[in-house]
Amino acid sequence: MLEAEVREAYGDLRRALEEALEATLRHHRAKEALEAAIAQGILAGEVAGRNAEEREAKARALYPTLFQALLEAEEALTRAKFRLEMAKARAREVEVLASLAAGRGEAVVLE
Repeated sequence: MLEAEVREAYGDLRRALEEALEATLRHHRAKEALEAAIAQGILAGEVAGRNAEEREAKARALYPTLFQALLEAEEALTRAKFRLEMAKARAREVEVLASLAAGRGEAVVLE
């Protein structure tokens, strides 16, 4: 039974790592898309203002979909990082359980 728990915990950890990678890549792509649109808007004179706050307000009005995509990507990344930390904690927990079981002389076979 312990072997199954260890395998499950490390399977969950692998999946969480993959999810975190995908979320990180989606976040980077969303950020790059927004930054590119803003840069084009500045060059075209569409994103203008006396200061950074005015330019950001103009950009938010012009590119709400890109700002929303970035927000959603940031939220997904935060959730993925949380799941990764939970998976790491579970993997550590089953490692300790396996170590304790081995210390009591119980057979622990990890393949």
